[in-house]
Amino acid sequence: MRHRMVIQNLSARTIRSYMHYPLKLAEYFDAVPQDLTTDEIYAFLVYLKEERGLSRSTIHIAVSGIRYFYQHILKRSSIIDDVPYPKQEKYLPEILSGKEVKQLFVLTKNIKHKALLMLAYSAGLRRGEIIGLRLVDVDRKNMQLNIRQGKGNKDRKAILSRYMLGVLEQYYQSYHPEKYLFNGRKKSELISEGAANWIFRQAIKRTGIKKDLSLHNLRHSFASHLLSMGVSLLDIQMLLGHSDIRTTMVYLHLNRRRGTAPCSPLDILFS
Repeated sequence: MRHRMVIQNLSARTIRSYMHYPLKLAEYFDAVPQDLTTDEIYAFLVYLKEERGLSRSTIHIAVSGIRYFYQHILKRSSIIDDVPYPKQEKYLPEILSGKEVKQLFVLTKNIKHKALLMLAYSAGLRRGEIIGLRLVDVDRKNMQLNIRQGKGNKDRKAILSRYMLGVLEQYYQSYHPEKYLFNGRKKSELISEGAANWIFRQAIKRTGIKKDLSLHNLRHSFASHLLSMGVSLLDIQMLLGHSDIRTTMVYLHLNRRRGTAPCSPLDILFS
């Protein structure tokens, strides 16, 4: 199963998720997947939602993994043909104000942690994109970040804030990264998703902000702040790497000025 997904060029994270949920399905019923019925798959998904309290997006991944397993590995599509994806929840993402973002950075004294958090906000990066950045991806000449194999295995360019570049220089002098921009315990290893999440949670605790937040909310805040600065929705779509403009339109709840050229909101905060 894994070899097939590798050949299909699925991301490492997708591969882990797709392998995880068919295994958990079998463990839940203590049976081989070939012997399970559609109703039992439904029961497992209800368990994930009601007893485990998993989010719609996580259950969506579970359904995708189970569908993949039955369609491509067992060749028994009929079992999961009627299993739907959870209905899309309509919500407005939690946004940090400019004041809250600035407070978050000012109270973060560890320069590595500060650089990671600032980069998430200043360029609107996803967690996986931050983790995967290499030193060679920082393009000082064009003031851009080269995001390689982002969501959907797509490459794109992101903003490199001038203020951010100064913070990165301080970080380089203190930590001397060699390959990855943010390494783990060894310089040859990526920083883990768990470590990146922990850095954000600790930063939020220091501020006393009570909103329900994750590292991804810095990306939401980047987009919303750009919109309020007057940057066009099409420019924001490009900077975020959204394939569908409708995904970007969630930020239209903000009032905005029109016609402003895109720049990083970090440069506005610290101007």
